[in-house]
Parts: sequence; structure tokens; C-alpha cells
Amino acid sequence: ESAAIYMTKYLMEEGAHIRIYDPKVEIEQIFSELNNPAICDSPEQVRQLVTVCCNPYMAAEGASAVVICTEWDEFVNYDYKQIYKGMLKPAFLFDGRLILDHQSLIDIGFHVETIGKRLSRPNVIRQGALTN
Repeated sequence: ESAAIYMTKYLMEEGAHIRIYDPKVEIEQIFSELNNPAICDSPEQVRQLVTVCCNPYMAAEGASAVVICTEWDEFVNYDYKQIYKGMLKPAFLFDGRLILDHQSLIDIGFHVETIGKRLSRPNVIRQGALTN
């Protein structure tokens, strides 16, 4: 299974409602992987918490966060202003593949989190920071 499946497992364990957009994987395969007993032992929970969407804009509509788990070129070219507009605020974007222009996303208003590098974000107050 992919890292996205394990991330979905963790989010389901937390009770999150998840909308998935995957242009390369059939809906049946997504549900088959999520219903694997190693991922989730409750097909009913999967049905309650997971929706597969036909495009990324529907998947992000009303969401608190978007998580990118693939390196496909099309994910770089989406209209992130439109995605941001439809999301709850604050809107978080997790770039798990380091493929996006983080500064432009921050300029739109996203709170961007990445795996593998730290961002300098002057528009975000770091809680718990100590100054001398």
C-alpha cells in the first residue's frame, strides 16, 4: 500500500472525514486498499469517513487541509486560489512531495507544511518561541 493509504488510516483513526482525489487509481482499488484488515477492520467506518471525489476542487471544498501525496505534474498546475477559496480557514496544505511553490501558496493564504525542509514564514507567529 502507498503512504497515502497509511496516512488515510491514521486520519480515520482520529475520526477525520476524508475526501480523496486520485486521478490514477480506480475507486474500487482505493476502497479495497482501505478495507484491508491491516488498514481498517471496519468497512462501515471507511464508508462513513471516506469519499472519493472526481476532481481536486471537490475534494478540497469545505476541507480544513489538503495533503499532497503524489509527484504527478498535474498537482503542480491546479488553481490553488480556487482551492483556497473553497476551504475552511485557516486552510492548511501539506506538501508531502515538495513539488509545489510554497511561497505562492503562503501568499494566497495557505498555512503550508512540508516534509523534508523548514519554511521561513514571517506571516506566522511561532507559539512557544523564546527570545533572549
